[in-house]
Amino acid sequence: MHAHFAHPRLNPNRVETEVTEVMRIGTAFHSILLRKGSSVFEVRFDDYRKGAAQESRDAAIESGMVPLLSKNYDAVHEMCRLSLIQMKQHPDLEGFFAPGQSEAVIAWQEGSDWLRGMVDRLPDDLHYPAFDLKGTMLSASPLKWDRRLVDAYRTQDRFYNRGLRAIEGGERPPMRFVIVEMKKPHAVSVLTPAPSLQAVAAEDVDRAIQIWSGCMRSGHWPGYEYMAHVEAPGWLLRDHEEQQLRDEALENAL
Repeated sequence: MHAHFAHPRLNPNRVETEVTEVMRIGTAFHSILLRKGSSVFEVRFDDYRKGAAQESRDAAIESGMVPLLSKNYDAVHEMCRLSLIQMKQHPDLEGFFAPGQSEAVIAWQEGSDWLRGMVDRLPDDLHYPAFDLKGTMLSASPLKWDRRLVDAYRTQDRFYNRGLRAIEGGERPPMRFVIVEMKKPHAVSVLTPAPSLQAVAAEDVDRAIQIWSGCMRSGHWPGYEYMAHVEAPGWLLRDHEEQQLRDEALENAL
């Protein structure tokens, strides 16, 4: 149900998410670093309170550009400069700077279903992995991002790997996720899924494609069509036992 609601072709009447300045900074970061996408336009004001600033912003959006206030325009270029220095020195990011495509759209067919994605950086040489660039307002520490890779992005690697294998006829190494702090000092980390995570994610992708295919054929996009039986968690059972012990101790004391 959520997939159908979010899909622009299946649900052309969906309401677009309001784009914030922080989101524009992320878009500008991708465009500058990947040298692909919309041009970044400097709105020469401190904020958008003045009508002239709003008009400059809206005109840039209308022209297909990414508008940024002067302070953010300067900050995003500095972020790109500092992150590129680190990336060029990182031993696992050699392929990022090899000949290839930025924001490469991939599309392939499985049965009657078409699947597609967009790879941030795709080297021409199949010995290199595909790369995904992510900015974060928090820490880029792998100790902070490992859980996020497991929860939010594990299927991205196997889904793209599946498509690239169908298109290219060869097997690439697992994806490299390049995490860049959007606040100073703009530290960079690199993560990739280990074999155990790849195995779980591959099964998730298989299941997702089967469900998608079934929904496309039937026209039925289910929500939560089941009843969940919620067990008492361990902490609640422990609290309950401790409360019983306190009650017994109080009775004995009386």
